[in-house]
Amino acid sequence: MRGEEGAMMETNTQAGGPKLAMKGWVKAVFVLSVTLNLLVAGVVVGGFLGTERHPPRPPAGDVTLGPLGDAFSREDRDAMRRAAERSGTDFGSMRTAFRADMDRLIAALSADPWDETAVRNELAGMRARTLRRMELGEQVMLERLETMTAEDRKAYAARLRDRTDRMDRRIGKPDGRPLPPPLPPED
Repeated sequence: MRGEEGAMMETNTQAGGPKLAMKGWVKAVFVLSVTLNLLVAGVVVGGFLGTERHPPRPPAGDVTLGPLGDAFSREDRDAMRRAAERSGTDFGSMRTAFRADMDRLIAALSADPWDETAVRNELAGMRARTLRRMELGEQVMLERLETMTAEDRKAYAARLRDRTDRMDRRIGKPDGRPLPPPLPPED
């Protein structure tokens, strides 16, 4: 018996100490714990990287600048929103008007019999309000660009180019030609 214990101890020895055997359920709990920790880390890192690549849309206060507005820094967008609010723009009433436009358009589209004139009228009203938001956005954007340094405007232009190139890669270039490789960032 003594000889067998010695042989078992010898086969279970590494680096001078006895090897501890893990019971099956302890090993399963350990593997599950490590797996859950890796999943949580993956979700956190994935969320961070996803937000960096595709930042969330700015909160209410869009003056219809689209990609032009998206290329501004968060600070610039905030400053433009404050400037628009100082000029009397009420983003709350804009959202309410947009929602009312959509409700009227949906009602016109759902009407039976089809009333093309009602749909045309709703679309024309939406177009007019959108154009007013675009004009306001253009004015606020121009005012912001005037306050920027040459370096800030170049950085804005680079972000705008990046967004335009990303859009081309996603949906294709209008003329069908392949995109040139992206330019390296300037130091």
